[in-house]
Amino acid sequence: MTPSEIRRLALLSITNPAQAARDVMALNLGRETLWLGLALAVVLNALLHGLSNLAFGPMSMPLPGMPVSVVGYGALMAGGLMLTILAVHRVGRWLGGQGSFGDVMALIVWMQLLLVVVQAVTLVLALTIPILSALLALAANLVALYVFLHFIDQAHRLGSLMYAAGVLVLSILAIAFSLFVLLSLAGGPIPGAPPHV
Repeated sequence: MTPSEIRRLALLSITNPAQAARDVMALNLGRETLWLGLALAVVLNALLHGLSNLAFGPMSMPLPGMPVSVVGYGALMAGGLMLTILAVHRVGRWLGGQGSFGDVMALIVWMQLLLVVVQAVTLVLALTIPILSALLALAANLVALYVFLHFIDQAHRLGSLMYAAGVLVLSILAIAFSLFVLLSLAGGPIPGAPPHV
């Protein structure tokens, strides 16, 4: 894709996310390209995390003992993206969706790359005009939810944003349950569990 086509697709993802999703899936990206895109999204997110730490100091992670380094954050990001792709694919199929793993992965990777651009702009604004940075972050979260619902709907051919919302909610629950099981098996701290005395 040329830079102008990428810009067109990025704009279309906001103005008409359903059509953008169909355009992304129509590219029929190969497995190697999808994994490279995922790796690129992880690396760019990790770099932005490192720059944010340099600018504002390290931020606390949501779970105790979770790494705050660039490498640790990258590993966390990679695992989170893979869990999200797997959950959206499997839950969507369970609810009658028709999306392939490749379709779901392509759309989530594309959305993540778009969010990297937004995060970069947010970081620059945070250093210059903090109030605009906060407003952009809020607006981006709302738009991202709207876009993601359309992407799920198109990936699984559900024909309804309500069904897509159901897939998203159940996917979040499936990810939370998976993390709970993994932490239990690893002997790590479980959120909400009483500490050992």
